[in-house]
Amino acid sequence: MLWALMIVLVYGYEGSGEGHWQRLLERELARRGAPHAFPELSSPLEPDKDRWVAELAACVEAAGDEPVTLVAHSLGCWAVDHLIATRGTSRVRGALLVAPPSPYLLFEAVQSFLPPPMEKDAWAPIASRSLLVGSDDDDYASPEEHAEIAAALGLRHESLSGAGHLNTASGYGPWARPLDWLTEVGALKPPRR
Repeated sequence: MLWALMIVLVYGYEGSGEGHWQRLLERELARRGAPHAFPELSSPLEPDKDRWVAELAACVEAAGDEPVTLVAHSLGCWAVDHLIATRGTSRVRGALLVAPPSPYLLFEAVQSFLPPPMEKDAWAPIASRSLLVGSDDDDYASPEEHAEIAAALGLRHESLSGAGHLNTASGYGPWARPLDWLTEVGALKPPRR
């Protein structure tokens, strides 16, 4: 089976532990034989923007000539934003940003990522194949902030009701939307019936 794209999952602060939708997505991608990577970024409890961006850039480069589709959660969204602002989108085909934290978050452990660049021109080449998903009751960003972030990046935006931070504590675990989105943008082939 030939695949045209590499899928790279990018976790946030503290990583995405057992039972998180990103870990379950990784298992499903492996089951389907889809090329993917879930890099273990340095020090998830003490993240450093420059190190994370360098590690993501290396992961994108390791994909060779294959275009990369990024699937990021929480702080990983800002790592992807910094990657795109500094390295461009020539190797990136699209991005799913799930529950980015407020760009004004007052939490010392993530300050190297803030403020995020949010450069619409940098995102423009992949905006039609990118999506931001947030929730109306996320403790780390308001629904208005998610809408403002999506507008600043020029991305489509979906807001879920009562989904919290879209993490294990909020019940996300199994979640079909990332698989559906990957199929919609052509990064994943539909399962055979």
